Amino acid sequence: MRWPRFAVLVLLITLLQASWVDKIAITRFNATPDLLLIAMVFFAIRCDPTEAIISSFMLGFASDIISTGFRMGPGIISFGLLGTALAYLHRVITIKRMGFESLAILAAGFATGGLIRLLTMSSGPGGFGVLAGASIYSAVIGPFLFLLLDWSMGIKKRRSTPALRFLRKKK
Repeated sequence: MRWPRFAVLVLLITLLQASWVDKIAITRFNATPDLLLIAMVFFAIRCDPTEAIISSFMLGFASDIISTGFRMGPGIISFGLLGTALAYLHRVITIKRMGFESLAILAAGFATGGLIRLLTMSSGPGGFGVLAGASIYSAVIGPFLFLLLDWSMGIKKRRSTPALRFLRKKK
């Protein structure tokens, strides 16, 4: 992975998430897409597991900076755990199509949001409506942002899983 590009990209996504995303809120719950969640799923399914784990924890820390200020909190834990799980799951199941990418973002959105709410022991304003709205909104726009992230990170091909390599050798 190109770590300087990654650092600039995380800084840009964090600034967009903190400032601009509120302007495109929809529904009565003011649901906004979670750009950091989309980036976490992107790196979990496009990079090697070690790089995916490091990037998941970094994106979780960026999420904590946005929500709580300069301290670590539930974001780094939930993004790190779910990013790690998704990276290791991607070693077995290849996520290539936009629909599957969208489902991965949706599942990760519900899981990270639920874990954050569990760790903070708060229901927050809107409760499940805000969580569902943000997860669905992120799942809808996420696969299209993957194209932009592919281009910005210079990723030319999707990585192959060990199961697919084994099947190719048998033929």
